[in-house]
Amino acid sequence: MMVAVWVRLVLWVCAAMPVVAAAATSRPGRLAVWEVLLYLVVLAAAFKVVARRPAVALGLALGAWLVCYLLRVEFDSATGVIALAPALAITSFLAGRQAEDPRATAIALTLAEIAGVVVALTERGGSDTALAVTSGIGVLGVVPWAFGRFRRRYGELQEVGWEHASLLERSVENARNAERARLAGEMHDLVGHELARAALLTGALELEPTLTAQQREAAKTARASVTAAAERLADVMQVLRADEDEPVATIEEVVARSGLDVELVNGRKTAIDGIIARTVHRVTAEALTNVIKHAPGAKVIVSLSANLELRITNGPAPKTQAVGSGKGLVGLAERVALVGGWFEAAPSDDGGFEVRAKLPERPRARTTPTHVRRERTEKELRKSAKRTVLITTGVCAGIAIGVPGYMVFDAVTSVLTPQQFERAQAGQHEDTLDLPLRTRVDNPLGVTAPPGTECRYYSTHPNPFDGDRHDLHQLCFRDDRLVSKQWLARRSG
Repeated sequence: MMVAVWVRLVLWVCAAMPVVAAAATSRPGRLAVWEVLLYLVVLAAAFKVVARRPAVALGLALGAWLVCYLLRVEFDSATGVIALAPALAITSFLAGRQAEDPRATAIALTLAEIAGVVVALTERGGSDTALAVTSGIGVLGVVPWAFGRFRRRYGELQEVGWEHASLLERSVENARNAERARLAGEMHDLVGHELARAALLTGALELEPTLTAQQREAAKTARASVTAAAERLADVMQVLRADEDEPVATIEEVVARSGLDVELVNGRKTAIDGIIARTVHRVTAEALTNVIKHAPGAKVIVSLSANLELRITNGPAPKTQAVGSGKGLVGLAERVALVGGWFEAAPSDDGGFEVRAKLPERPRARTTPTHVRRERTEKELRKSAKRTVLITTGVCAGIAIGVPGYMVFDAVTSVLTPQQFERAQAGQHEDTLDLPLRTRVDNPLGVTAPPGTECRYYSTHPNPFDGDRHDLHQLCFRDDRLVSKQWLARRSG
């Protein structure tokens, strides 16, 4: 699921355009040229490593967005949010899609959320900014990441589908080859009989006393040709029918032929089905061959249980230069799956290697690795779809409920009523004033405080949704005493 280079280049251009536009705008939060260059380099690095290090790429994008937004939140939050929004959304989607294990990218999102909220509460704008950070990371980070996870599962299902189609093609080809071999066998029985009859008749003709010497020589040559044809046909059929005609070696014979010092434990006392016996032969022989190639001199244990669980283990051995293609083990897995068993091969804890196969008493309809993976992938896809819907719904519902709810809470808990405003007189100490516990904002945009004073800003009424929602009461203090007050009418329309 690697992202092509040209695709990453196109996505980087799409992510870079709002960054460049944020430098060309006339808004007060416009980006400086050096900031644009820095962000573009960071985004290029994120897009470069997202396929191999998705958590790192996501961390870079989250960090860039947080820095851009938090630096501008007090004078132009819109530019801070929008400039790197597409970059964060694209990177989050790619990180979710590329990550094999989602935990690292989920941790990156969580840490960015915590860091952004902490900085907002302690340094940049307070609870308003913290809410914006939470909403921004939810919409631009968590939701695209969840869709990326879903897209990865969907891609895996597609891949399994193609593998399944390939498996069906191989099954059809195997069936076709088996039928051809059967037909060839029938041809041998029919044609071989006719050839034998022809050879017999030609031999009789050769002994006919009325023939001349030249005719007798021709008959002899014809008989030899027919006999040779019959022998060649028999040789070909010996190859085609090797599995049926050749006796199956027992596991003791396979071990003896290997020439290795093998400890054999055979717990199977009853006869084994012919096809299953051939599979035991094949797995044991291939495993011992691998020991000879890759671990010469290692201790080997071969065990076959009464319920046909075959295990071949070898201990660690000195390093060798033997290089295998890996096709042998793949072939064994396919052979075991063909009869309805399961197979696994992996390094053991002591540095050796172990091959295990569990075989049925009789060949049965197989559950191939592709079938198992398909079922597992379909299950994971359904889980991912549900998870994506839940995450998206949760984030959207949280924003839809949380933002208006916070606006109401913020307005209601910071109201300085007209009566309280009128009772406040210049010269009063701050502790003697009847003031709300919270201020509406710390430093509202476009409002300046008198020199040498520290001002507080309060709501004028509890409704945060009407046309007067931006009106504020301003109380300014010097040495904890009120020096000025003002009703700031800041109409939204």
